Amino acid sequence: MATALLVPVTFFMAPIPAVAAIVTATAMAIFSGDIPGCLMRMPGTPASAAYTDEAFAMTKRGQAELALGAGLVFSAIGGLFGTAVLILAAPALAEFALKFSSFEYFWLVLMGLTCAGIHDSDRPLKGFVSLLLGLLVACVGLGNPAGFPRFTYGSVELMGGHRHDSHDDRHVRDLGDHPVRG
Repeated sequence: MATALLVPVTFFMAPIPAVAAIVTATAMAIFSGDIPGCLMRMPGTPASAAYTDEAFAMTKRGQAELALGAGLVFSAIGGLFGTAVLILAAPALAEFALKFSSFEYFWLVLMGLTCAGIHDSDRPLKGFVSLLLGLLVACVGLGNPAGFPRFTYGSVELMGGHRHDSHDDRHVRDLGDHPVRG
């Protein structure tokens, strides 16, 4: 959220300070997710979920300052180490990524969808069925970039794709002063 809010502010800045501001806000937001995780056992960010139980147990023992201090110190160390690794590995990763063709992108997407499908480890079949159902619904509408209709069956209403709008007034009948869903 902080990154999204900073985009209009950094739009008119020079590139290096703008990127530095966004990276700093992101790192700050990730550490600030440790605070509710430590004090209330509810992680504020997904990154804080890994050690929420341990931090909350330390808080119950009266060591909240130690838990938050350790989170801050090791978050900073991890950020600096990650930045150093990225600086060293970025040129090689960029060269590797530029060699990707449509085949590699296909397998990368297939791997991601497979991981999403087996995420429900108790019942992987249910995960795959829901994944395929979601992909089928997502395919309805106009395809990018050419705008060719997919799974619309000639219906103009389906050309916009599936849109879940909870405030849709098409099914409201006006009965005087009291509109009623019908």
